[in-house]
Amino acid sequence: MIYIMGTIAAGKTSLAKILAKDLNSAIYYEDIENNGLILNMLEKFYSLGKESRKSNGAILQMAFLTFRYQQLRQAITQQNAVMDSSLASDFVMASQLHEHGEIADEDFNVYVTLSQEMQANVNGIPWNGLPDLVIYLKIDSVHAINEIQKRGRKMESIERQPELIDYYHRVHYAYEKWADGYPSAILLTIDREKYDYVNNIENRNEVLNLIETKLKDLGKLSPKTFKKIKQRRE
Repeated sequence: MIYIMGTIAAGKTSLAKILAKDLNSAIYYEDIENNGLILNMLEKFYSLGKESRKSNGAILQMAFLTFRYQQLRQAITQQNAVMDSSLASDFVMASQLHEHGEIADEDFNVYVTLSQEMQANVNGIPWNGLPDLVIYLKIDSVHAINEIQKRGRKMESIERQPELIDYYHRVHYAYEKWADGYPSAILLTIDREKYDYVNNIENRNEVLNLIETKLKDLGKLSPKTFKKIKQRRE
């Protein structure tokens, strides 16, 4: 199980697709554009700034939690499944909304209970409840905001809602804080200011080598398979 973590528009889905293809692994990602239910809720969440985040934050995070749990139940049965969203990522988002008063205490308590029950339900055989590897995409906050604007979603536009700049910085800080406290043994940090794996093939191959070497060292990729994958890219 491989989690890819990072702030909004850090490049999680792009890396998930690249990595899953290279490993010939299953991929699970947030396909918001084709998930009408979540897309509609997300548009409501963004519509009126802090006011709409307060009225829609809890139900949105519970919807994401359910969607990610459904994905996780399938992913735990597959070798080196790649996920660009997870229960861990969802908790970071929900926690920062709660911390800033945009999810009420009683709603957050329900969310935490649901999250813990879902996690407990998948712990055990064949999965111990922890990802084999977490890849953290470290990116400059302004860079991430620029990437958000590039994807052209009206609801995310800082021209339409300049207040979103503070929100995006806040989410970025929440992920940075999470990464600083995560056990380093299974956390691999990829510097997005150094590696443009979307547009630069050399950067892409270097990032793939970093990730797959780590998987080999963790015993999740045999040396023979690792060698074949590298040869296939050359």
